[in-house]
Amino acid sequence: MEKGIDKDLFDKFKAVAQGPDADLLKDFLDMLYYRQEEYDREPLTEEDWAAIREGREAIKRGEFVTLEELEKDLDL
Repeated sequence: MEKGIDKDLFDKFKAVAQGPDADLLKDFLDMLYYRQEEYDREPLTEEDWAAIREGREAIKRGEFVTLEELEKDLDL
């Protein structure tokens, strides 16, 4: 039996897809899709997941720079 789409996940996806981060969501989804389908069938390791969790926590703490800030820092 095919597993249905989780309603909460779908609602979150729709909300992000309609917001200012829609392009980022599309890029991320494309990366995951093509990684699975064409390039890398190896699952993420616990080290990968730890790095993702660490990055999310850093973002929550406000530890990030915008693209504009990075370009300014690099004189681009």
